[in-house]
Amino acid sequence: MTDLATIILRSIAAFFVLLFVCRLMGKKLISQLTFFDFATGITVGALAAAMSIRVGVPVLHAATGLIVWTVLTILIDMTVLKSLPVRKIIDGESTVIIQNGKLLERNMIRNRYNLDDLMQQLRERNIFDPSQVEFAVLEPNGELSVLPKTQYQTLTAKTLNLSTSYQGMITALVKDGKILDQNLLQNHLTREWLFVELKRRGIDDVTRVFYAALDTSGNLFVDVKREDELNYVQEVED
Repeated sequence: MTDLATIILRSIAAFFVLLFVCRLMGKKLISQLTFFDFATGITVGALAAAMSIRVGVPVLHAATGLIVWTVLTILIDMTVLKSLPVRKIIDGESTVIIQNGKLLERNMIRNRYNLDDLMQQLRERNIFDPSQVEFAVLEPNGELSVLPKTQYQTLTAKTLNLSTSYQGMITALVKDGKILDQNLLQNHLTREWLFVELKRRGIDDVTRVFYAALDTSGNLFVDVKREDELNYVQEVED
């Protein structure tokens, strides 16, 4: 077998092994990754790359390394869930950076967190004056949580004592021409109801629908596929 064919086969094996171990490790957003998660991800990726292209490394050895790292990561995650001291060691803990408009320099130095980083993260939250901040907390993942002082907070319906109606998430009923029967069932609706609603909008074929969703008020939003939009526009112009 040529080296190229070997690399192709090893890459396919590495792909599925990496997919398997990533599924085992669970889901976490990039913005929520701690330094430990970041370092683990890099190491696992490096092991998968070695398994893929380093022909001199036996596949079994590289796969074993991946599995060992995965098992250790899962064990650490389970321990972190149950032990606060271990969680502090592995993930770190939140640190107050601003309190009542006052910058806590010692906390910044301890976290090697400089003024430029602080001001950038404040500006990202439309705050250009640290004195407007009641509390700013540096999270273990490097994100800055900010609580503005009361007089600088955005007005909400609650602060204005205004009554509001419930507004939840919309439910997708059709995606790319495919009916989501489970979502219909959860909303106590039928395909017949959907077909009637689409027909009222001049749509006699559900495959023409790119996206259709129902909001909490019972209103159906429908967006047709691009080619149908173009055909509709052409018909109107004619």
